[in-house]
Amino acid sequence: MSQLRTHARAMRLAATPGEKIMWLILRSPPLDAHHFRRQVVFEPHYIADFASHAAKLIIEVDGPSHELTPAADAQRTLWFTTKGFRLARYTNDSLFQDRDSVSRHITALTQ
Repeated sequence: MSQLRTHARAMRLAATPGEKIMWLILRSPPLDAHHFRRQVVFEPHYIADFASHAAKLIIEVDGPSHELTPAADAQRTLWFTTKGFRLARYTNDSLFQDRDSVSRHITALTQ
């Protein structure tokens, strides 16, 4: 098993509070129809927090550490878009404060 896959498995078992909320959103109708998966490995470079191959959509849940890595986040976004995916980022705060708006926004992206 690759190092990325081992790391992804560990990350699924240790989801952050924001990731747990996002997983509840993605597993609820109507988004459940898009078959999102958690901690999805995209060899050889990245692990996406959530991905739907059917919707060609990557969802990232960003904590405070992402404020320090805008260049790396931009590089990730570019890599995913070259693979045909759209990428949407949500902060932990947005999930804690207004998960309904997040759910509506993701639903609109999957239409």
